[in-house]
Amino acid sequence: MLKLGIYMFEDDLTSRQNCLMFFPADEDEGASWSVDCAFLEGVFGDLEVSPAICINPIETEAESVEELVGTTFSVETVEECDEREDLFTVYEMEPMQRYEIRVLEVANDHAHVVGKGIAIVDGFDEEAETEEFSFDVWLPIIVDEDDWEKFGL
Repeated sequence: MLKLGIYMFEDDLTSRQNCLMFFPADEDEGASWSVDCAFLEGVFGDLEVSPAICINPIETEAESVEELVGTTFSVETVEECDEREDLFTVYEMEPMQRYEIRVLEVANDHAHVVGKGIAIVDGFDEEAETEEFSFDVWLPIIVDEDDWEKFGL
């Protein structure tokens, strides 16, 4: 569930746009994780929109998804968010002003992830319209390509 200002959006669990991806360390790179959340179409102001959140890979010392429980990650500036290419899509794909996400639990091949922040919903300049947001989702955990099959995706 996503709350964007006064508007609510249900999770869209029918596609590969919803997942917590965990990338184990290898000889070239350390471990990392990322989050993608898509939400069903709903009313925002006078329009129907399908919001989405994309948090690109976050480096971690965790050696497994289970070790991510309790992990919090945050971005404090729009510049940092833009540099990481993290996006909050309402009308267009735009960076967030700030956000924080936390992995609360891992169970049954899913991760319980919550987050909050301020989304830019219309424009990129200092005058851009913003809205507070929060989300609470259970995401399929993807560690390798074959994991999609167990979720029918």
